[in-house]
Amino acid sequence: MEQLQTVKKFFRWYYFNNSEKIKAPESTESREFGYRDFNGNMVRHLSFKSEGEYRAFLVKTVPKSVYYSVAFYIDPTAPMESKGWIKADLVFDIDIKDVSEKIKENSFWICKKCHSFGRLPAPKVCPNCGSEVEEVEWVCDECLNEVKGAALDLLNILTEDFGLSKKEISIYFSGNNGYHFYVYNEEMRKMGQQERMEIVDYITMKGFDSSVYSKNIPENGFMINRKRVPVDPNVTVDIKRVFRAPDSLHDESGLAKKEVDSLESFDPLDKAVVLPEEPVEVLMYYMPSIRFKGETFGPYKQEKVKVPAYVAVYAVLKGLAEFTENRSG
Repeated sequence: MEQLQTVKKFFRWYYFNNSEKIKAPESTESREFGYRDFNGNMVRHLSFKSEGEYRAFLVKTVPKSVYYSVAFYIDPTAPMESKGWIKADLVFDIDIKDVSEKIKENSFWICKKCHSFGRLPAPKVCPNCGSEVEEVEWVCDECLNEVKGAALDLLNILTEDFGLSKKEISIYFSGNNGYHFYVYNEEMRKMGQQERMEIVDYITMKGFDSSVYSKNIPENGFMINRKRVPVDPNVTVDIKRVFRAPDSLHDESGLAKKEVDSLESFDPLDKAVVLPEEPVEVLMYYMPSIRFKGETFGPYKQEKVKVPAYVAVYAVLKGLAEFTENRSG
C-alpha cells in the first residue's frame, strides 16, 4: 500500500500540473463517470456539469483510473435501468495480445513474493517458494508496430468500407498496450447492440472463408485480401460501457491515454510519457530492457538503480520493482 501511495504522489503531480490540458467528453453533463481509487474501490454513477468541474475532481480525488460512459443519458447518476439511454459512441479496442506474436515471446511470469521469474507458460505457483505468480506482458518496438499496423487497417476499413470521414473518428493510444477508436457519426451512435455486432463481424471477418468466396463469388474478391482486425467485440457491443478517459493515467503503466494525430508517426513510448523526469531510486527485482523517450533502460535484475520517475512508476505498477524510500508525502 505504501508503494501505491508513492505512485499516487506522481499521479497527483500529473493531474495538478496538466489539468488545463485535460479534455472532458462531448456533452459532459450527459455522461456517466466512474473511477477506481488507490484502495481498489470502484465508484460509478457520477456526473459533472462542466469540463472545469471534471478537471477539479481529477486534481482533488487523484484516481488510479478514471472512466466515462460511451453512452449519453437523460440522468447519468440514476441506477442503470433508470438512466434513460439516448445514444452511444461507437468504440473499438485493439489490444496488443490479440495482434502480436512478439508480445508472447517477450512476456514472462514473476513471483509476487520472492520475485523469481521465467518464460511463459507460467507455473501454477512459484517453483521456488510456492507463492502466487503473475504474468507480465512486455512491449518492444516490433510488437508496438504490429498493433499500430492493426490500427491503421481498422482506420482504412472505417474510412474506405464504411465511408466515414477522418473527422468523425478519434484514435487514442490506450495508455498501456493498444489503441481505442471513437466514431462520432450520429447514425451509428443510435445503433443497437445487434447492428454493432454485425460491424464487429465484418471487421473481424467472422465466418469468412476465403476459399469459398474466391471460387463462388468472384465479384467479392476484394474481401480475400482485406486484413482481419481483431477488435474486442465486448467493448464495441456494450452500449452502456464506461471506457478509460482520454488524457487520464493508466493504472497498469502510468502512461497517459493519448490522442493520436498521425498513426504512422505516433510513438507511444514517447508521446504517452507524461510523468516527471526526476531521478527516483527503486529496487528492480527484474526488468527487461525497454525504450522510453529515445533512451533504453535495463535490463535490471535484483539491483538498486536511479531512473526517471516515469520508468520507476511503470516498473512498480507492473510488479517488477519497489521504491526504496517513502515518497508519498
